[in-house]
Amino acid sequence: MLSAVAARKARLTQAQTVASPTKPSQPKASPLAAEPRKSPQAKPSSSSQKPPSKRKSSGPAENPPKKKKIQPRKSASERQGRYFAQQDVFKAQDNLIIVNETDSEASVAASSSSSDDELHPPRITRSSGTKSGRKCAWSPSAILADSFDEEDGDPDEQVPLDNPHSTSDAKKVPDVPRALSTFQPVWNENVFHCSDTAQKYTCLLLRTSETVALLGVYSMTVLQGSVSLAGVTLVPSTTAHPVFAPRSSPIPIVECLPRSSSSSSLSTNIHLPTQITALSPQFEAIIMLQELHTGIEGLGRICRPFDGFFSPSRWHRNQLRFDLGLDNVYFLPLQTPDVFPLLVSPQWVAAVGTVVPTSEGELDRRPVYLVRGPKNSGKSTFARLLLNKLLSRHRRVAYLECDLGQSEFTPGGMVSLNIVEQPVFGPPFSHPTIPFAAHYIGSTSPRASPSHYLDSVYALVQQYEIDVQNATLDEDLGDDDKHEHERISSSIPLVVNTMGWTKGMGADLARKVEEIITPITVFTFANPAVEDEGTHAAGPEVPLYGAGSPFIRLLDSVPPAFVNPHYTAADHRNLSALSYFHAVFPPSPSPSPYPSPSATSWDTSLPLCAQSPYEVDWRVAFDKLILTGAGMEDVVPSEVHRALNGAVVALVSYEPTTTDPENLVEPDVPPLLPYEQGAPPPLPNTSRCLGLALIRAISLSTQPRLQLLTPVPCHLLHASRALIMGELQLPIWGMLDFRTLDGGCEIAGYERGKVPYLRWGKGEGAGGDRRRVRRNLMRKGQM
Repeated sequence: MLSAVAARKARLTQAQTVASPTKPSQPKASPLAAEPRKSPQAKPSSSSQKPPSKRKSSGPAENPPKKKKIQPRKSASERQGRYFAQQDVFKAQDNLIIVNETDSEASVAASSSSSDDELHPPRITRSSGTKSGRKCAWSPSAILADSFDEEDGDPDEQVPLDNPHSTSDAKKVPDVPRALSTFQPVWNENVFHCSDTAQKYTCLLLRTSETVALLGVYSMTVLQGSVSLAGVTLVPSTTAHPVFAPRSSPIPIVECLPRSSSSSSLSTNIHLPTQITALSPQFEAIIMLQELHTGIEGLGRICRPFDGFFSPSRWHRNQLRFDLGLDNVYFLPLQTPDVFPLLVSPQWVAAVGTVVPTSEGELDRRPVYLVRGPKNSGKSTFARLLLNKLLSRHRRVAYLECDLGQSEFTPGGMVSLNIVEQPVFGPPFSHPTIPFAAHYIGSTSPRASPSHYLDSVYALVQQYEIDVQNATLDEDLGDDDKHEHERISSSIPLVVNTMGWTKGMGADLARKVEEIITPITVFTFANPAVEDEGTHAAGPEVPLYGAGSPFIRLLDSVPPAFVNPHYTAADHRNLSALSYFHAVFPPSPSPSPYPSPSATSWDTSLPLCAQSPYEVDWRVAFDKLILTGAGMEDVVPSEVHRALNGAVVALVSYEPTTTDPENLVEPDVPPLLPYEQGAPPPLPNTSRCLGLALIRAISLSTQPRLQLLTPVPCHLLHASRALIMGELQLPIWGMLDFRTLDGGCEIAGYERGKVPYLRWGKGEGAGGDRRRVRRNLMRKGQM
């Protein structure tokens, strides 16, 4: 790529070379002769001499044809500004020409080498002579620096150029792929495949520091030693941990830890072949991998951006892979452009280790831990690590989700309190859960209803302090596993994940959430590009407000190089929503005193448009219909049924008050929906969100009917008495029929042009295009 200034120099130099042979008899003018008018003698004073004669010379040899004279170019130091006296910062920079050696324009670069400004290689360093160490101004040859970059930078830091053929070392892809697995599998030496009447499994015998990267869905049981999975230490136990490792998220790495006296013996609860038993003293750890058939792989057929995300990509198909003998489980030896490992920094592990107790005597006075930080900083990943670490010592851990856009256990749009009993190894869409308590906000941001958002968080914190924090002491563990008996059951700590909106109103809401929760420790992620966060620069551990106040532990953000750029936050949000509606939850109530069941499988055999819905009489099933969100107060009662068709609603149970109107059913009279325009949602302290549902159809005739699609178990549906509709909508992939999407023109047996709520092609008329809102406009006082 040629910069603008250097390209013009090359073009003028080439023009001089081409034009010089046309006049062989014309001698080249010297620099002094080319500009006689700039000499002091060329302009005498009018008072001392007569004005020069206006008669032209008659010599033909001295009057050549009139042509544009080519004057030699002055250096940058000789040229002066036309209007300003200060130095031009654009011209003071180095000009670059980056030309491939095989390019036909190589001659241009060679001809311009005689100019005053010397050409440089495709990489430059910041000059140390700039004033106050500030970065140089913009140049067409260099990438424009981000507005969040620091003002004072390292003068020796290299600046990458805007050249597609050369990149800096920080962004250059290494020639040799990085090894994800240092474990070298060999059949009947460190890999053994076994099968029985129930299922088949594979045992891996590992040595210290060996790593294993696996793609797919599987369950892992530790038989001997201890291993680290996604930063969590697992010891021998009968518990089979389900692991979900798609290409759309960082792959968890299994690492063998040094042998310890407490976990060196082989577990006797599982019958193993004699070969494994004989070789077990020679290895530090033994893990057993089993197939896990849940149907989650079918979500890729429904949401097409994730098609085949549990199987190897085209890069891994060309590599030699070791077959473990398990379905949907793949061994990954090397890293590829679409696979990123889940790397947990030692700083994170050390920070988590400071809050995990080793015995009941070391429990915190109020074990409440809050994680905060900007978006894309690794906040949710660290909160999951903290949750899993606490579960290694506690029997149960509470998880309060305050992030409406990237929820861990529920679809977006609600704040929820979940009680977790087993570690979770997988992205959020792999463990949808019916929360212990939740409240529906109806949007991915609390911008439209900040008061309702804060009231909901306050109600969940009060419920945790009253019903959850002090666990049931007379509970029968009923488990012969030694590790389960060693876990603390007298206290349930709380992990709080906050939203990534940290500016303006988001900063005010985050501050009020911290005041409501009053955590004992705050883990904060500082944006490395922002320096105006005064509290973030206080150090690794400092009091938040004063003596006796929470402590702040500063953590490093996730490097952008380890973030998968192929999927956006909206893609993950759509996948979580579709995973929720296709999830299958346990049909019977949970025996746990803190029920929070997770999905056990996924039914992806039929699209949502072809599944059989629940059909209820809405006059009897529901007492209230509420619309919340921006613009919902303008929906009149006569048009509310049109807004409900195909909408995502929340099923809410609440305690009716004396002010609620009663639904009177009159025969032979078309009923009206129990909708009051502009009515607020139920109070959080007297209501609970049971889950989400999709309205398939609604009828307002004398026989009113409402068709619902919901994964909420039947034993919870009878408590639902209100429908709340917010701003959330079903992803477009959920409205399509994946069975005929590749080439058919039908959706569930109907021609796609006749399917309601779907328009193929570009919309026409006012409101036909997608609504776009600009939120980056600032008032004059904010600048």
